[in-house]
Amino acid sequence: MKSRRAAPWITLVAIAAGLILLPLFMPGGSLDLNPLSGNRFPFHAGFIDLATTVLVFALFALGFNMLFGHSGELSFGHAMFFSIGAYAPALYTKGFKVDIAGLHLHHDATNNGFIALVLALGFVLLWAFLLARLIVPRSSGIYYSMITMAFAQVIYFITFRWSELTGGEDGIQGIARPVLPGLPANWLANSTHFYIFTAVVAFVAIAANYWIVRSPFGSVLHALRENRQRARFLGYDVNRYRVNAFVLSALFPAVGGWLWTYLQQAINPDAGGIDYSGRVVMMSLLGGIGTFVGPMIGAFVYWDIQNSVAQQWKYWPAALGAVFVVFVLAAPAGIAGAFVAFQRYGFANSIRRLFSREARLETDLAEELPAREGGP
Repeated sequence: MKSRRAAPWITLVAIAAGLILLPLFMPGGSLDLNPLSGNRFPFHAGFIDLATTVLVFALFALGFNMLFGHSGELSFGHAMFFSIGAYAPALYTKGFKVDIAGLHLHHDATNNGFIALVLALGFVLLWAFLLARLIVPRSSGIYYSMITMAFAQVIYFITFRWSELTGGEDGIQGIARPVLPGLPANWLANSTHFYIFTAVVAFVAIAANYWIVRSPFGSVLHALRENRQRARFLGYDVNRYRVNAFVLSALFPAVGGWLWTYLQQAINPDAGGIDYSGRVVMMSLLGGIGTFVGPMIGAFVYWDIQNSVAQQWKYWPAALGAVFVVFVLAAPAGIAGAFVAFQRYGFANSIRRLFSREARLETDLAEELPAREGGP
């Protein structure tokens, strides 16, 4: 019992250690392990910013994984929450002047990042709840996925066309980073300081995600993923849990979008496009959909490959696509799923399972029908 209670703390401590070491293992970091690097670059701001990018998209992928990996609902439009979470602090920080239905709305520039976060979460929460109440009772499967993509395109179209408010195709530029209480006004202007800030925020969000997926609520989501009809027969209000899962999954991309705005100090409509939604699907599948650490591993692998190969070859998307195809065919459970398989079946049997259908059948039967000592 003691070991089971300690497991969550061990996981979170390991994640905290990973956040501390992450900048050192990015391409060009002082402990860079990437064989394509050639020359070891000095550890400088550009690679710190890449590590910060990994954390931002790890939060994005965690939200997507809560919906798809833990409750079985595939969204092709989760980038809309990332986009709303990015534009809300951008407009609040930069300020705006706009006329809506004869009303002149005006807001002066400010630098309170925490109010910007509350606004980002509030707008995303409201939009996600309205969407969930609209689409969850009426759709599932591929229809659910396509409707989410359609609404994401609505958000993309608004940010692209409403140039008076959003800057249109050019987006919003020159967004100042917030001032933290008790610290110098330009403390977050330093890339290392901003990474520390991002890592703290990310750790809090990751811990919250971990608590949710391991809670009784998370267990019900897993039941819905495995057999929705059986969960309904057990007395669970399936649609209510689906709505709650959709809303909660939207909050993590919102936090990621909030950090992304301040990291880039700019935002444009691409943040809500299909490309960003596709990226997060790829990251989750690479790392291991349905596992807790998988999306974070997938975000690291995605950006590490992109940055490494792009320095050597201009056709880096082809290399990334090849890696993705290999993982989907050889290790459909992703990197984290492969480690789980090694633990469950042993290294040799796990390798055999990748290439042999008979080996998969044999190990599955051995797991389902364990031999009993002294049996007939």
